[in-house]
Amino acid sequence: MAILSALLRPALDFVLPPRCVSCGEILGGDESFCAVCWAKLHFIAPPVCSSCRLPLPFESEDEQQCAACMTKMPVHDGIFAVTAYCDISRQVILKLKHGGKTGLAGLVANQLLRQLPPEQEGHLLVPVPLHWSRLWARSFNQSALIAKALAANSQMDCAPDLLLRRKRTALLQGKTAKERRREVARAFALNPRKAKLLPGKHILLVDDVYTTGATSEACVKLLKKAGAKSVSIYCWARVLRDENLHGQGGVTPA
Repeated sequence: MAILSALLRPALDFVLPPRCVSCGEILGGDESFCAVCWAKLHFIAPPVCSSCRLPLPFESEDEQQCAACMTKMPVHDGIFAVTAYCDISRQVILKLKHGGKTGLAGLVANQLLRQLPPEQEGHLLVPVPLHWSRLWARSFNQSALIAKALAANSQMDCAPDLLLRRKRTALLQGKTAKERRREVARAFALNPRKAKLLPGKHILLVDDVYTTGATSEACVKLLKKAGAKSVSIYCWARVLRDENLHGQGGVTPA
């Protein structure tokens, strides 16, 4: 099969040449982005807050916390995002969620692989669930696709139906953080057939975009209450304020 794929690849590239997932420019190799779009992505890297991994302006020999975590420790155990939310990273998610480009889940997973813990025993991948009505309309859960792609390239299991969304929440776009928390309150539940998987496990909660944290916080609290040892959030993009972008602006999710 690999030999056949190698033989057919030149012909396929001629008919359907690889293109930048953001702007559509034809690419000369196996890259996912053209050089221009790649340069516009703001990858999240140290220095970061030791608690929430928010980018910080200065390096330090000691662990540093952002002001928010110094005031109140988060309920989660870290947010591992590939990139800040911007026009380019937004295009990836829009094409995945609404454009039917499900292969982009693999692109996201490939970028997240480098952030996975080196010791993976006792870890479990759990996607943020969709309500059944949205799942029926879209036919897939983008977070579950990312989680499954991560599981396929790691030594961790994926439990795509461990969390259930029992309440169809209104769209959170444009709502304040307080309104978002109120909207997702009691929206999630544990699948009783899967709850035995949780006690003592380190959970990697997988989502596409981290905005205010209202949705993920509701999931984290539920998972920890059920016995999870830790819950870290893994996502493609994170919405950051301008001062955390070090001069690179972001946009609000749609």
